[in-house]
Amino acid sequence: MIRVLALLRHGLAAGQSPNSELLPEGAAYLRRLGAMLRAEGWAPAAVLTSPYLRAKASAQVMIEGLGLMITPTVIDELVPESEPADALAAILTAASQPTLVLVVAHLPLLGRLAHELVGEDPTFSPGTLVEIGREADGQSRLLRGIGPRDLV
Repeated sequence: MIRVLALLRHGLAAGQSPNSELLPEGAAYLRRLGAMLRAEGWAPAAVLTSPYLRAKASAQVMIEGLGLMITPTVIDELVPESEPADALAAILTAASQPTLVLVVAHLPLLGRLAHELVGEDPTFSPGTLVEIGREADGQSRLLRGIGPRDLV
């Protein structure tokens, strides 16, 4: 069972199309975020990503920044217009065992997914990471959010 679901909006990108690239400043921020999390000992057992180029690139930058030796899993249900229930079902299917899972995706899906789980939509600017804890009784709660303004 997933104990912590970490939702990451892709880094700053050149646009919103499926093939929009991650900008150098978006990658630089994600490297800093990865280094901060690595210093905490933060290491997801699985990384799931949208099929969009900017999300896949963001996932790879995070994996490298965290010093992990894993391959991200591409999940078609993590595109912006997906329904939260469909995305969550795909996440649970792809990562049924890990206790910490990193999901790299887009708005509006991430906001809708967070709202579905914890009853609120935290602000997801590019590069924002939101951790949601899932309790044994099935309840979820917001653990923390880290955005670009938090890493100066």
